[in-house]
Amino acid sequence: MPRPEASFASPDTSLAALKLGKAVRMARLARNMTRVDFAERASISAPTLDRIERGDVAVRMGSWLLALQICNLLHQLDKVSDPAADILGQQQRELSIRKRASGTRKKAQDNYDF
Repeated sequence: MPRPEASFASPDTSLAALKLGKAVRMARLARNMTRVDFAERASISAPTLDRIERGDVAVRMGSWLLALQICNLLHQLDKVSDPAADILGQQQRELSIRKRASGTRKKAQDNYDF
């Protein structure tokens, strides 16, 4: 039974999955590996690999990561995991930086030392 996640994917998400699936397929073919051999090395099933290569967004993230690792493409996700790559998130973090410390306040003393 097909999983419902595919019906909720945005067009951008679907397109990105298609591109990524094509990259996995091209890497597999460049290594002259059959689907069965590749799937075995990635510890996923051959049908799951077929779904990845077709860009199925309902495939669990772990399977995608295993396929990318076998393709030697996993390092490409370093850009995604870099907080600086998230422009909006970076702006929000900068806005929430504290401007002042709020330590304990000392009571004013009547005795001045000058």
